[in-house]
Amino acid sequence: MENNENITPEEELEDLLYELFELDFDEQEAVSEVEADIYPILQKNPDNICALIVLMFVEIMHGNRYKAQSLAYKIWEIGGELPSFFEMIYIENLLSLGLVDMAMVLLKPRFEQLSVNISDFYSVLLKFSVMTGNAGLLRRIEGFESVSGDDAELFDFADRYVRAGKSDVFKNVQKIILETMGENICAYEYMLTDSTPPQLEIQLYLNAEEARCLALQQQINQKIKAYLLSANAAEYDFIKTVVRNIKEHEAWLPEEA
Repeated sequence: MENNENITPEEELEDLLYELFELDFDEQEAVSEVEADIYPILQKNPDNICALIVLMFVEIMHGNRYKAQSLAYKIWEIGGELPSFFEMIYIENLLSLGLVDMAMVLLKPRFEQLSVNISDFYSVLLKFSVMTGNAGLLRRIEGFESVSGDDAELFDFADRYVRAGKSDVFKNVQKIILETMGENICAYEYMLTDSTPPQLEIQLYLNAEEARCLALQQQINQKIKAYLLSANAAEYDFIKTVVRNIKEHEAWLPEEA
């Protein structure tokens, strides 16, 4: 990164984040080059929370879950006010690691004043609601059409459970996914498939070989099927999981061709 004396450390760190967002997670050399630019900032102030949040994201990209988790706790202990952008990234990092309870503490006041926070925190509010299977929160988010319009199909998917009185099924399936992954998870993504009806594909990433990923994938999907049978809800088998190595994670913001 070019040295510019006119930008603040916070602006420099935001630029570094956007550099990382354009990298696929298998571009480890490039990730390490960006990482090297974080350390001079931390040398000046080891408790620079914004720098620690960027470093936490780097460790997630490296698949170093325990280092990322240690940084999560360190940032939590330091505390203090954060710019909205960096707080959003910190929450995203927490969700990536499956630290849902910590994310919930930060998101609770955002949900309580949703109209004020929906623009800055939309992506993490949405992801938290999906990860916890909270159809009620998804319905609240859906009401803000100025930001939620592109996700209409996702809200329709969640409403499928609500209309059938099966909101608990949506929630319990997501709980099974997180509990089975445990402390393996390095990243959590989701997408709706093109099938009819659409299915929700949960994409889980961890730092493990393919055989371990496939074993976890089979274990999760089998647990979901067993739960649905026990709950007399086999016809609501609309959620599938895919478990991959963290290096298969694509860039958050792919560069335009």
